[in-house]
Amino acid sequence: MIKTRLDIQQFILSLEQQFPVNQWKVDSIHLWPHLRIKLFFYLITTIEKSEFTPNKPKNKPFLEKLKGKGRTLKALFSYFSWMKTLTNKEIIFVGADAHRVDYRNARFNRYFDCMIDQFNLAKQSMYLEYGPHSHKQYNSNLIFSFSTALKGFLYRYSGSTKKVTLEISGYEDFLAYLNQNPIFDQFCKKYSTAQLGQWATTQFYPKVLFFEKVMAKIKPKRVLILCYYIEDIFALTAAANRKNIMTIEMQHGPQSIVHMAYSSWFSLPAEGYDMIPRNFWCWDESSKNVIEKWTSKNKLYSVQVVGNPWIDYWKIKENTFPEKDFILYSLQPSPLTIEQLFPESIINFIKDNPTHWFIRLHPRQLKEMEAITNYLKNSQILHLVTIESATNEPLPLLLSNALVHITHFSGTAIEASLFDVQTVLLNEIGVFSFEDLISAQKAVYLNSGDVAFYSKLEQILEKAKNRTQTKIEPKKSLNLFS
Repeated sequence: MIKTRLDIQQFILSLEQQFPVNQWKVDSIHLWPHLRIKLFFYLITTIEKSEFTPNKPKNKPFLEKLKGKGRTLKALFSYFSWMKTLTNKEIIFVGADAHRVDYRNARFNRYFDCMIDQFNLAKQSMYLEYGPHSHKQYNSNLIFSFSTALKGFLYRYSGSTKKVTLEISGYEDFLAYLNQNPIFDQFCKKYSTAQLGQWATTQFYPKVLFFEKVMAKIKPKRVLILCYYIEDIFALTAAANRKNIMTIEMQHGPQSIVHMAYSSWFSLPAEGYDMIPRNFWCWDESSKNVIEKWTSKNKLYSVQVVGNPWIDYWKIKENTFPEKDFILYSLQPSPLTIEQLFPESIINFIKDNPTHWFIRLHPRQLKEMEAITNYLKNSQILHLVTIESATNEPLPLLLSNALVHITHFSGTAIEASLFDVQTVLLNEIGVFSFEDLISAQKAVYLNSGDVAFYSKLEQILEKAKNRTQTKIEPKKSLNLFS
């Protein structure tokens, strides 16, 4: 029975022992990293939310299809013109608008823009960005959004007659095994043998070819990535690795023992997985230790602690924030519901304890702002909390002034520890995710359903008020780009 994320981890590791996962390839590129991570998130969604809604094909009206055809042709021309804009650069930074915050009157990449400024990399670097983008981006002259050009290339490639080698021997047995449990019904339909083959040969592999052309044009020495386990970035990473370009993933969130994108790649083949970056730059020793357990067994891979550029950037700035000694509550989006984020025990504590609460929405929750504020209003605590500035101000600025930090299992727990602020974890997932923080007394788990929750949280607040505040020094800058 799979009930927890630890169960998910053990189940996936057992699959790697039972089935020839490393034999499933498209043109020598291993497919298992894609399947493993998709299965990991599928199980999280299914178990923690108790529902899974597959993508349903939409019947588009004829006029919409015609407009779509026009956009596709436009994308084809865009591909050729976009490729002409590319020039030689030593460093490619890969990210999305989701990694940016509103800062300096622009959309500021809170990891890479800090590095570009600190190490004077503007002339030798560029961004490859995916997904929607906004106006007024910081370092906008360095940003090349590739989504439209990629669409144009795929349209061009769709007329190709080139045959692609696909090897998925034993995959049918894998699906048959999963199909014994009804929980996997939707996964097996979405990733059937036919669907996997079509995706690998007509969607994924052409994307690798696109990025190989991009790499050949730019000729970078390094590719730095924020979140590699997105389909387009899987392809980009594979293209760079196949061309022996250094690939690096910069930590952007939790890298715990139960996060299967980072943990327990014990079935890693000697030649490595092309979809996975060869190097990992982590915020802290705990994250490094998780990854090092498997990278230490393969010389292709390495991991090191370089710190959190965004945190270190703020540690050297003058602290002028007017609010002090508040509780910072970092919310998390689905699968957590609003009711789970604000159980009765939290509502009552906010009502009865004088310590002010700053409630910070996750970027993916911004569309839920109205629903959350209405819920808090109906719970009669909206006037007792701060939401807008808690959501919009830079997280490091808030953490440097917070008394205590609260979350379910967000990576903000790591960031809080870098400011010597203790985190209260409200979810058991946090216990598995932040064992080292708990051991170091930088985090503690409290069950919000515990009858003693109120008194325990009060004790944590009192202890935080009486602690000796130590000066937090920024991590010494490593010469990362020498």
